[in-house]
Amino acid sequence: EEQQALVDNVSRGIFRPCCGNSTHFPDCNHGMAMLGLLELMAKNGVTEKEMYGVALKVNSFWFPQTYIDLATYFKEQGTDWANVDPKLALSAEYSSAQGYQQTRQLIKSLPKPELGSGGCGA
Repeated sequence: EEQQALVDNVSRGIFRPCCGNSTHFPDCNHGMAMLGLLELMAKNGVTEKEMYGVALKVNSFWFPQTYIDLATYFKEQGTDWANVDPKLALSAEYSSAQGYQQTRQLIKSLPKPELGSGGCGA
């Protein structure tokens, strides 16, 4: 029960830029894989903080440009990427499809992205 509660809680806070949903609603392969990873970590006694750290690394491998852009955004705001709380970076505000697109528009040092849609099938 304790492990399931941890997975339930953490999965609600991890978003991915291909979708607008949290990992709690795994509507794509990325979401399902992340949910399975969270379950494995919970089974092995990984803490919530460690789970968010691993999840951010995994999302960064799946969506490298997104997290390069987010690192640039945070740098422009005065925070080095190494000091960004993974829980914040993975939140809907930054890592959901909608949150990332809104944040991306605020990055001054990058060209504005072309209009179009991306996603899991792109």
